[in-house]
Amino acid sequence: MLPRVFIYIDAIARAGSIRKAAEQVHVAASALNRQLLDLEQELGVELFERLPRGMRATAAGELLLAHIRKQEREFELLRSQLDNLRGLRRGHIRITAHESATRELLPRAISAFRTEYPGVSFTVNMGTTARTFEELQNDTVELGLLFNPPSNALLTRLVEVKTPLYAVVASDHPLADRKSLRLSDCLAYPLALMNSSAAGGRNLIEALARQSGHVINPVLQTDSFELMGQFARQSGGIFFQLAVGVAAEVARGELVAIPLGDPILARGRLVLLARRGRTLSVPTLRFVHYLEEHMHALV
Repeated sequence: MLPRVFIYIDAIARAGSIRKAAEQVHVAASALNRQLLDLEQELGVELFERLPRGMRATAAGELLLAHIRKQEREFELLRSQLDNLRGLRRGHIRITAHESATRELLPRAISAFRTEYPGVSFTVNMGTTARTFEELQNDTVELGLLFNPPSNALLTRLVEVKTPLYAVVASDHPLADRKSLRLSDCLAYPLALMNSSAAGGRNLIEALARQSGHVINPVLQTDSFELMGQFARQSGGIFFQLAVGVAAEVARGELVAIPLGDPILARGRLVLLARRGRTLSVPTLRFVHYLEEHMHALV
């Protein structure tokens, strides 16, 4: 386990101030400050810059924080391995994923996993590509699940599954009976796109538009698939989504997902990511296998 002073240093770095850190670790601010001063004197370096608006780690502080967080990760892994040897099968898995994956895919995989490993719990954040990359690189989460993410040398792709985009419309839309569509068929209707140019699906749509000379003028730009669904049902609009992202609405007859025949739109990939070089805990490694099975079932 970490020395208590290391826990305090980590808390100060995360909170950005001694007062906030003291509240989080339930220690008087004066006592926390004294622990920091004593450690700085012992090491012979300043660990934090005292700024008007808080505390910021110095270069020496960043080195110590890297050491502290490495120790945390290694202890977490050791505890997971010991629990596994004892047959306890406990653990906690942290994931950041795009909203389309959190609606059907992840709940199914988590439910199947916990049938065999009921002692494992989960934290699942919904995030953009940028947030997912950041949380993976900072070790805030162990796994990231994204559609068509750009390359990142700091991350490794654990699982990659071909997952085409679909045009999604209301059940009474003029195109609802079509067996397949091309992007050009959709341009006469109001379009909704993700509001981030870094979103995987939007990247594919915009790449196709540039290639074919079309201009995309979305009526709605949003990060919410719920809002996109309402837009399609109430405004006769079209949005683009993975089939798994609208499976429940399609099953209820509220929406229709139509395959897109443009070759570039079939190049999408659903990708499970981790930080390159990170040692995943035993429960996380086992969950990766469960999630991989569910991802391949989408094809």
